[in-house]
Amino acid sequence: MNDRPPPSPMSDMPPPAPSTGGGIGHGFALALGAVVLAVWAAMMTVSVRQAALPDDTEGLVLAVFRPGTPDDEAFGAMVRAGGEPVRATWLGFAWVARGREAGFVGRLKSEGALGALGEIPLGPTLGGCSAEPVDSSKMASVRLQPQ
Repeated sequence: MNDRPPPSPMSDMPPPAPSTGGGIGHGFALALGAVVLAVWAAMMTVSVRQAALPDDTEGLVLAVFRPGTPDDEAFGAMVRAGGEPVRATWLGFAWVARGREAGFVGRLKSEGALGALGEIPLGPTLGGCSAEPVDSSKMASVRLQPQ
């Protein structure tokens, strides 16, 4: 005897064909993401170049060091350049520093900084852990060492 059940009418049908419908595929999403990333990178490049300060600059700056620079080396470089380290940023290799004499940025570079940035045109002024508005008149009263 045959113990198999009788074939169902559905078993004789071919499998359904893959859909080629009109939905937007993953390729479009990837292309859109690439365009957004390219536009962001171009805007950041222009912003950072505009924010780069000349060597004779003094005042509140964002001192940028090589990624991986230990905090004590960056701190020492800012002090040797005649500046005051104000605070570290969340990036780890960038510090907010103040130099009160002309040429601070040039001295900072000679001590190992990659450069110094002022206000970036896209977004708020640099400060705090990441970025927040800074009132420079209030910053003048901040002292790191007793005198």
